[in-house]
Amino acid sequence: MNDRIAVRTASDQDRANWTRLIDDHEKIAGQCAELVGLARQSKSQSALASRKLIELAVTVADHLGVEDEVIDRTVVAMEAHCSADTIAMMEEDLDILRSDWKAFIGRWLPTISPKDWAAFGVQAESMLDRLSHQVKLETELLYDHALRDGVVRPGGLVLH
Repeated sequence: MNDRIAVRTASDQDRANWTRLIDDHEKIAGQCAELVGLARQSKSQSALASRKLIELAVTVADHLGVEDEVIDRTVVAMEAHCSADTIAMMEEDLDILRSDWKAFIGRWLPTISPKDWAAFGVQAESMLDRLSHQVKLETELLYDHALRDGVVRPGGLVLH
């Protein structure tokens, strides 16, 4: 048996879509880390954190629009040999995260008040950790799928 990964030919559009999604995940993870770092500082950072949260919210919304159009998560998870129960749990977790994310940005945008800074810090750390975990999980699934389809080449991927 050949232990090599079977590589299929990918179209330029497939390559662009998958690369964009993986790059978005990296960007989101970086923005989350930056915002958590700000949230651990003094309340004098609230204005900057507000701007950074707006940027992250825009990045996430834009990414979800593309991801929902291009990716069938169930197919990707099945090809990664996830069980039906695992796939159902992943979908449920994602739905909960999306709902919680909407509530989080609804609570803290457009401006994070310095008087609410401590509460923001606690909530931000929890939410952004969950968001970072989700994009890492999706990147792992997408990368394996994209590698098999010849969309990306082996190596070079850094998971945050």
